[in-house]
Amino acid sequence: MSTYLKVPLDKYKCGQGRSAPPFPQFTKPEPIGFMSINGDAREYGNDAGHLGYFWRIPEPPLDLSAGIDQVHRKAVDPEYFDIHMFCKFIQNHRELLHPTESGALKLDADFVTFRGILRLIMCLPYDNKELCLRATQLNGTIYLSKLETDADREDRAKMTQHHLNMCSWGYKFEQYCLSAEPNVEPTTSVPVNENDEFNCFFRTKLGGLRVIFGAEMDGIKSDKSVDLNDPKVLANLKFVELKTTSVNMTPKQLRTFDRYKSLNWWAQSFLVGIESIFAGLRDNNGIVHNIREFIELKMLMDIINDPYAVVQLDYKPGYSGIKYTIIRRSDEPQRTPNGHNELNKVHRFIPDSYRNLLNGTPLSATATNLTNSD
Repeated sequence: MSTYLKVPLDKYKCGQGRSAPPFPQFTKPEPIGFMSINGDAREYGNDAGHLGYFWRIPEPPLDLSAGIDQVHRKAVDPEYFDIHMFCKFIQNHRELLHPTESGALKLDADFVTFRGILRLIMCLPYDNKELCLRATQLNGTIYLSKLETDADREDRAKMTQHHLNMCSWGYKFEQYCLSAEPNVEPTTSVPVNENDEFNCFFRTKLGGLRVIFGAEMDGIKSDKSVDLNDPKVLANLKFVELKTTSVNMTPKQLRTFDRYKSLNWWAQSFLVGIESIFAGLRDNNGIVHNIREFIELKMLMDIINDPYAVVQLDYKPGYSGIKYTIIRRSDEPQRTPNGHNELNKVHRFIPDSYRNLLNGTPLSATATNLTNSD
């Protein structure tokens, strides 16, 4: 069954009588590369490992708690893990770097960040959670990473076993829907390893700013095996997004879904050009009773055609412009502006090996050790 993802536009309009800003320029995201993250150690892989092929909509009921006692739960990543993985990706794909007149190398980007961060910024006006970002500039590119806040740590410490199981249900739903090969029924009898990931990197323009961002992708729709090393194949991938949510929502849960969860789903899909979301509707025991396809594209067109541009879309380039101005004021990659006015504090988080690569410094035998930060 298909339906449109409901995002109440009246909640996100700038307000009657106000001059709405124009819909910001956002070019179609272009995939430029990929990587995998492997196993409990969360190691970088320069390949398409863990790429999942969407098999078909499985027939309910589905038990999302099957094998949950053997699940490999996702590890808590160290600070700047995402930036470090991106740096490893670039070290393996130096064709994305361009020489400067000084002999140094640079990316063709104003910003490097991640889909999750862009989604949080887009939805920030409608969320009361604290958000802590850290930025540094290197050879004209600003690298933006999210830090765990005290509230994040407190929430993680308070998670009950049921909450942990609910987090695992989403991964199990993916296992029911995806297989390692096209047109092959998924293997659901093996333990789920939540640490395994397939990631893509995208290039886009946002409000005139050149942005490269990474995103963990659930899977793709394809009837045949794909070679992602072929740029044409990579550019034409049709991604699929998989979610779970409650099947019998209380009025309060339904309001929360309509006002917040649907917005996050839409923002996450919009950023990478996903047109539909498959959601497993489950009960409180982790049994999926129905699977619904939410159509994202129609909702997007409704938003674009609305006379009042939605705030979250205009908020992102505005935020980026503010940060860009502040960072350019102190053209030193170690300086890190954020909402707590730490312009004079030094935070090192770009790996030495990556900084040496971009600045043309000869790499030592241990340069690939990304535990030494810049």
